[in-house]
Amino acid sequence: MTSKSPDPIERDSQLAESRPLGGDSARSDAPRTKLAELREAITEIDQRHAEGGTGYFSDAASVGESPSSTDAASLTDAASPADAVSSTDASTFVGALSFDDEDESEDFDASYAKAKKTAMNMLAMRDHASGELRDKLLKRDFLPEAVDELIAKLQKSRLLDDEEFAHRYVRAHRERRKLSRTALKRELNKKGLSADIVSGAVEDVDGEEDLARQVAEKKAASSRGLDYEVRERRILGMLARRGFASSVCLKVTREVLAEG
Repeated sequence: MTSKSPDPIERDSQLAESRPLGGDSARSDAPRTKLAELREAITEIDQRHAEGGTGYFSDAASVGESPSSTDAASLTDAASPADAVSSTDASTFVGALSFDDEDESEDFDASYAKAKKTAMNMLAMRDHASGELRDKLLKRDFLPEAVDELIAKLQKSRLLDDEEFAHRYVRAHRERRKLSRTALKRELNKKGLSADIVSGAVEDVDGEEDLARQVAEKKAASSRGLDYEVRERRILGMLARRGFASSVCLKVTREVLAEG
C-alpha cells in the first residue's frame, strides 16, 4: 500500500510544534538586552537633565540615540533661556553703545573748543563776570557741561575773577556814568554776582550828594531858557534814573535852580 505524502501546511505545523518553546536563545535575548540599555540610557539622560547638565546628549550617541541637530538646538535653547540673544546681536549692541560714547565725547570736545574761542573773544573786548559769561555762552547753544568746565578753568587761571570785576566795574561806572550806590548794586546784580561780592564792591563808595550835584548842574545848564517847572522835572528825572535817594534829588535840584 502506497503511503500518502503529508500536506505541506500540516508538515510545517508539526515541525513548529516539535520545536522547544525557548527557540534560539541568542536571537530572543538580543532585543531584550537592547531595550534594557536604552531604558538605562534614557534614565541617565533624565537624571542629568534634572541636575542641570548641558551635555547629556553625548551618552545617548553611544547607544544609537543621537538627536537631530534641530532638536538639539531647540532643547539647548529651552535649557538656557538667558542665551536668547545671539552673540552677533550682543556684539552689535555693545558696538552701538561704544559708538554713542564716542559721539558724545566728540560733541563735547567740539563744543568746548568753540565755547573757548568765543569766550576769549568776549573777554578781549571787555571784562565779564562768571555768571554773565556763562549765560552768553549758553545762549549760543554750547553744551552746558562744556561751558561749566570752561568757566571753572578760566576762574582757576584768574582770567575770570568776580571780585576784581566788581571793583573795576564800580570805579569805571561811578566815574563815567555818575551812578549812585543803588544803581551800581542793581547793575552788579544783573551780572549774576553774589550779594557778598556786590556789597564789598560798593561799601567804600561815598560822596553821593556831591555826585548828584554834578549830574544836576549838567542838566540845569542844558535846560536854561525853559520854564522852572520843566527844568525841575527834567533834573529830578535824571537824578532818579541814576538811583539817587529822593531826599538828595530834591535838595540838589532846588540848590542848582536857585543858583540860576
